[in-house]
Amino acid sequence: MSLLPECQRGDAAAVEALYDLYADRLYRYIYARISDPETAADLTTELFVRMIRHVARFRINHRRPAASFSAWLYRIAANLVNDHHRQARRAPETSLTDELRLVGPDANPHRQVEQRELFRRLGQAIETLSEEQRLVILAKFGEGMSNAEVASWLGKSEGAIKSLQHRALQALSRFLRMEGGDLAGVEVDRGTLQ
Repeated sequence: MSLLPECQRGDAAAVEALYDLYADRLYRYIYARISDPETAADLTTELFVRMIRHVARFRINHRRPAASFSAWLYRIAANLVNDHHRQARRAPETSLTDELRLVGPDANPHRQVEQRELFRRLGQAIETLSEEQRLVILAKFGEGMSNAEVASWLGKSEGAIKSLQHRALQALSRFLRMEGGDLAGVEVDRGTLQ
């Protein structure tokens, strides 16, 4: 994590390098929790603005430097998402343009409805998980990370990651069953959770 001290000194190249390293992952994490690409992009930008503003005060865990910095960024992202959800509850707004947006020029409307319903249900289910469980699910299935990579990233043992994943998948399964059936007939691929 040699970029961090440079970033803390205000080195623009270090800030850019950290952005390049983390922006895509953080965007996917935010998008998975919000399901709006424009808002996810705005919140990702806000996340890095906050990082720049507060990085000088960040104290790194020298035993796991990358994991502690990464966890700090994800905490900022989680706070931004929670703030967004609080504001959305106060002033709900639905855009007809958003509702009619097509995935592609030859997209099947039936498939679009199924995908929208899948995203809605997955989003609701993921919101029921603890923050650690969310991070494990998104890292494993959204990022394709191994248990060892997730363990290193979160500063936990591989056994703890397996346990978090197992509990998260059980909770998701229970939630989706209670919501009215399974996801049979709806194709879920790795891209769905990204």
